Amino acid sequence: MPFRPQRPNSLAAAWARRLGRFTLMLALMAVLLHRLAILALPNAVAVILIATFLAMLVFGLAVIGFIMLWHIGAKGGHASFSGMVMALLVLVPVGLAAARYVTLPALHDVSTDIEDPPQWLEPPPFVASWLLRSDEVDPATRNLQLQAYPSVTGRRYEGAIDRVLPAVNAVAADAKWVLVANIGAETLFDGLEENLADEEDEEAASGEADPSRAPVPVPRPGVESDWLEPLPTFAVLQYRTRTLVLGIPQDVLVRLSEEEETTFVDMRAATRDGNHDLGLNAELITRFLRDLDVRLLGIAGG
Repeated sequence: MPFRPQRPNSLAAAWARRLGRFTLMLALMAVLLHRLAILALPNAVAVILIATFLAMLVFGLAVIGFIMLWHIGAKGGHASFSGMVMALLVLVPVGLAAARYVTLPALHDVSTDIEDPPQWLEPPPFVASWLLRSDEVDPATRNLQLQAYPSVTGRRYEGAIDRVLPAVNAVAADAKWVLVANIGAETLFDGLEENLADEEDEEAASGEADPSRAPVPVPRPGVESDWLEPLPTFAVLQYRTRTLVLGIPQDVLVRLSEEEETTFVDMRAATRDGNHDLGLNAELITRFLRDLDVRLLGIAGG
């Protein structure tokens, strides 16, 4: 009668699979509940850190299961493999975030103008938590931003502010930003609507449209309009938004300043929790200005 050895079961492999399922579900639920605005960011970070610790334990148990499979032929190869995969699904994103935390400067507020950043129209809400947070941004911190993100600078566009402002509003609408407050923007839009209505009335009275009329309103110095109030040459818009995947809240300022025949656009972006934004604010500003360049046919200068 042939001898059939009994293979022992690996408890480490079995627990790697069981604990791996729990760890992965814990991390996913923390992200989902925060994305749905049910769980605050500091609490979500705490839960993810707990899940990370458990994922490291799962990874160790999976390694032990593979070692027992290799040396004594213990059962549990499939369990060890599934546990390791679930642990990596948690550890890899956390590792990427940790790499950003170490390599990027500790900034939670980024501006294209480090000398005179735009001021908040409505200060972003702040709730104290276990995540440390400094309210003031000193010059040394701004210098760190300049070294880490040298490309985060303002843009100068050819044309008056009444041409650039609709493009800014359109890009913000495409990104689904929510307008919180503004200075000067409402007056500009009201003035643009009045000018467009007057031009439409003139075209209707004459019975023909002006083929040279541009789709975007531009200054027309040759037209006498003493009865119109001059449009403002300065506007500030404040928005709030959230990152696409994790739903991290961000507050954004866009400042427009008309200078002769050009308009300069500055931006400021900040996260609400902790002292480190992991580079999210700089990425938001860079992406918005790139889209604005495209919207305005890329006519921009430093």
